[in-house]
Amino acid sequence: MTQDQKDRIIKKLIREHITISTMESCTSGLIASMITDTEGASAVFPGGYVTYLNETKVSVGVDENVIKKYGVYSGKCAVEMAQTVRKNMKTDIGIGITGTTGNLDPNNEDSVQGQVFFSIIIRDQVYVFEHREDVTGLERHRIKQIYADLVFDKLAQLLL
Repeated sequence: MTQDQKDRIIKKLIREHITISTMESCTSGLIASMITDTEGASAVFPGGYVTYLNETKVSVGVDENVIKKYGVYSGKCAVEMAQTVRKNMKTDIGIGITGTTGNLDPNNEDSVQGQVFFSIIIRDQVYVFEHREDVTGLERHRIKQIYADLVFDKLAQLLL
């Protein structure tokens, strides 16, 4: 996705006074960074969280039982992340993303290389996505970029 396409999404949010927030794990804040690459994004983006550790997710409000029951690498966890950030930041849209970039998580047997789960909640409408990508040989930043672009692609489909 080009920067012009991303700008179209964020400028629409600005025009329509629709706020957005993010809770990111595997993308480490890249989605938030891409949102704020558009001039004026501060009007609609109050902030977000980078929650790499499960304990950090829980400390900001993610239900620990969701992680225990469904795993951190799940659509249920992504939804919980999106709901939590949307509630905490008081935004119209919440995005939650979790997954595995390059190597498997040595602390989690549910980790699948190249698998990502993300949720986009627009007001009360919940969308959940799962994607698998062959990331063999790719650098971590490239994998994060692929995942972040997937989120923006879905945002475009939902908003434009």
